Amino acid sequence: MNATELTVRIPREEAEFLESYAKEHATSVAEIFTRYARRLQKTTRRAPHPENVKFSGAVPTGLDAREAYRQHVVDKHR
Repeated sequence: MNATELTVRIPREEAEFLESYAKEHATSVAEIFTRYARRLQKTTRRAPHPENVKFSGAVPTGLDAREAYRQHVVDKHR
């Protein structure tokens, strides 16, 4: 494994938690960060679900939502 050293400044409480967590789970703080970084790499590269993509741009820019809803309610109750 090609490793590099990285210094991270975090609040003392979080550092103590990470050290305690690592000890309880027989791992290291470095391994916790490595696993988390790998998870981030996998999740950030996913494309949006096709069902969500079809709604992109469905609401026109510049639409006054409050006014549109008010008008909808007025029309509905006529």
